[in-house]
Parts: sequence; C-alpha cells; structure tokens
Amino acid sequence: MGHSHAHRPYVSRRDFLRRSAIVGAAGAAAAGGAWFWRQPAYGAETPVSQVHVNFGSDAAREMTVSWMTPGPVRSPFVQLGGDRVAAQTAQYPGYPGYFHHARLTRLVPGTNYGYRIGHADKTVTPAYAFTTGPRGREKFTFTAFGDQGTDLATTAQQPIQPSMNTKLAQSFNPAFHVIVGDLAYANGDQKLWDEWFDMIEPMATSTPWMPCIGNHEIESQLDVLGTGDSWGEWGYDPYLTRFALPGNGYKELENCFYSFRYGSVVFISIDNNDVNTEIKHNIGYTGGRQRMWVEKALAAAHADKGVDFIVVLMHQAAFSSSSRHGSDAGVRETWLQLFARYSVDLVLQGHDHNYERSHVLAGDQVVADVPNKLDLGTAYILCGNGGAVQDSFDPVQPAWSAFRQALKIGTLKVEVDPLTPNGMSRLTLGEYWALDGSPIEEGIVLEKNAKSAPRETDAAGTTTQSSEPAITLPASDAPAGTTLIGVEAAGATGLAMHVRSREQALDERASLA
Repeated sequence: MGHSHAHRPYVSRRDFLRRSAIVGAAGAAAAGGAWFWRQPAYGAETPVSQVHVNFGSDAAREMTVSWMTPGPVRSPFVQLGGDRVAAQTAQYPGYPGYFHHARLTRLVPGTNYGYRIGHADKTVTPAYAFTTGPRGREKFTFTAFGDQGTDLATTAQQPIQPSMNTKLAQSFNPAFHVIVGDLAYANGDQKLWDEWFDMIEPMATSTPWMPCIGNHEIESQLDVLGTGDSWGEWGYDPYLTRFALPGNGYKELENCFYSFRYGSVVFISIDNNDVNTEIKHNIGYTGGRQRMWVEKALAAAHADKGVDFIVVLMHQAAFSSSSRHGSDAGVRETWLQLFARYSVDLVLQGHDHNYERSHVLAGDQVVADVPNKLDLGTAYILCGNGGAVQDSFDPVQPAWSAFRQALKIGTLKVEVDPLTPNGMSRLTLGEYWALDGSPIEEGIVLEKNAKSAPRETDAAGTTTQSSEPAITLPASDAPAGTTLIGVEAAGATGLAMHVRSREQALDERASLA
C-alpha cells in the first residue's frame, strides 16, 4: 500500500503514467525515469520546500539551487540580485510533486550571493544566501558522514540523532557538507525523502550538501511498502530527480558519479553499487564507463599543479573491520591500484554504521616508517555513523586500522590547509559525537610536501601567500561579452562590494528579507 503525506499524496507508477498521458507526449518519456517539461500556467501561490544548493564542477563559479513544489507552477526561477535564472522542472513516476533546478554559472569566486525562489513572475520565499568557493589555495573546512536517515525512520539509532547530527555539522560552519550514501533510507517510501530534505533544509539552503549513491538509493530492491513501483531501471529515480549534480559527460548516467573542485582540492564521487560484490542489483550497470571516467578524472587532478589534495567519496568500503559488511573485495579490486597510481589522499566511505580511520596505506599495506604522510599513500575514513543504527566491530582490530569507535552517531570535520608556514599541505581531522559535540577523536594531522612556496609571515605575525591571489577578478578570465550573474562591476571596486565573509553572509540574511 502507499502512504499519504501533507500536500504530497502517494501516486502509484501506474496512476502516474495514466495521469501523465493527459499531458501529452511528455508522458511517454516518464517511463524511462525522470523527465523534464515546461508546465502550464497554474499554482501562483504554490509553496516551495526542500530548498538546497549544490556546487557545479567548479565551486568557485557554479551553483545549483533546487527545490520542490507539491503542484505544477509556471516559469520557476531563482532571483539573484537583478537577474532571474530559469529553472528546469523534473518529475518521476510514483511521486506527485515537481522538482526544480536552476543552474547558476559565471559567478565570482569567494563571493556571497543572496537569492530568492519564485514562479509565475513572483518571488515566494524569504531571502537565502550561499558563498562560492575560492579561486586558488585557501584554507577551508568541510564536514562529512554517511548513512543518516531521518528522525522518523526505523533505521534511526534514536529518534533525534539524525537531526542532531545535521545541527552539529552546521555548527562547524563548513564550506560544504559531504554525505557518502544512504541518505534518507526511503526504501520506496517517498515520505522519508521529503522528511530528509526538510530536515537538512535549514543548513542546505546556504551550505551545499554533496552526496554519493549508496545501496539504499536502489529503491526497487528495497521497496518496503510493496507498491510495485520500479523507481526506474536502476531504482535511482528519486535520487536522480531530486539532485542536479555536476555533469560527467554521460547523459544517461547523469548524477550517478561526478567531481567538483573547491579551491585546490578535487573531490570525486563514485557509485560503488557498480563494482561491489555484495549488493547485486546494479553491479556492472555502467558498462565500465564509470571506471574509465574515474581514471580520467584522477589522472587530470594528479597532473594539475594547482591541485593539492584528491578526495574520493564512496559508499561501500574498501577498508572496514565492521562485523556487518566489512571490506568489499570488488571495491578494492576496482579502485585500489587507481588510487595508488594517481596519489589519492583521502577516501571517505560509508555502508558500515560506525567510525573507523585507517593508517596511511600504500595499496593495502601500512606505511609504517612515516605515519600519516600522504606523500606515501592514502588514508581511508569510514564515517557511516550519520544517524542509522550503529554496528559493532570484529573482535580483532586489523593492522591497517588506526582507530575505531562504534555506537556513537557523529560528524567528521576536515580542516584543509593547502600551504602551511612550514611548507606542508595539511588535513586535520576530528570526529565529534552528535549528542553533545564532544570529540571522539580530534587533531589527527595528515600531511604532504606542498606543491608551492610556503606562506610568508609578516611583522604582525600573520601569514600571507604570495604565490597567487585569493580571488581572480572576473574581467581577467571571462570570455569577451560575458555578463556575470549578480555582478554590477568587474573591477576591484565592484568586486569588493560583493565579497563578504561566510559569517557576514549568514548574519545578513535578516537584512536581505
């Protein structure tokens, strides 16, 4: 049986397709998954919910704003300063709402933008704000966890911990948040997707949440309601429709895997349902295209002298000593050699519901002579303690495992310093308990020799970086005739009017309303 939800009644796939036929030819496209169309003119007062932002492939220049309306609307848009950016609309069989995605491009690095959402020629939301990423080497912080669920889901450790963990991540004021699979545990119950996006919305309107696909995003094999809906060929329709992530060059695999660059760090998000040995449903579904794309992305990042760290996001783990799933042989066979060849620095994993940090590993061997030296290998973090019921560990801790902790929901905080005064590039890790914010472990330093000159220290004792400017003015690299969204002037004076700190951006929301 289906379910009902305020403003979002359940619609079976069969009923959806029958209803879609009324729309016309667009209805036929729905059978293949998410589909896009321009709606007729209704619903001027239709409310907006589930607002969230995601980076494009270049976090300094691109941002996507996404939201849901329970009914059709005319001409959905994002108002950004004096500019209005049209959104595309998507829907998937089995869900009656409409998802809208506005891709904002040619933005200015390191800049705060206020925005509103509207339709039918009228803005309908309060003012929100986001900040673009920096251009070049700068310090920043990001947070991460996987396997979250919602306070309503039966998978939750305790009814309040998923939302508490979201609030803990937000308290660190990160530049963005990473969630490594098993986001909502909807399992065919679309109400839980709604609840998850509602839960993260207070953070996600300004702080991008960058996801990867987990096994619980395969809803066709995990349909606990028994509705008979297929949720698309791979069971991914809800996930693929609700997000608009950076492209990967494959239209039919859009949103399944992607990369983005923030400052001097490249993040690569992988779908391990394609290569794992445990979850059979989607093994090999990309026909090898994901592996070819990942190798190309890793090679490009490795060769780029401006990239200081490569971070991989994936769900099923290459290294886990959990008694539930453990290390996956297919994941290891597919990725370990590539990670070593292209010097991946950090891999964030989920699937097992606990926290575990590896030593720095060369392939599967511990780099024992110089601990935590990323020049010599890769560190793996299992951070599947986002909110779901926690797992136990195998009794014997393996040699590759540096630290592990079960039964505490938590958030991983990663502080990135690409160019320290002593000539090192550094990641500083800490894991914190959602219930009170106390450290599970903190101050873990992973570092490597920097690619550029160290920062200079001035007479006041502050550090400066002379190798490249913090912000590249748009006039210096924008194509001739380009109009930059939300920018009144391309010169230094005009840019200064738009650049504000992240703290100021959050404080200024009230004044934008």
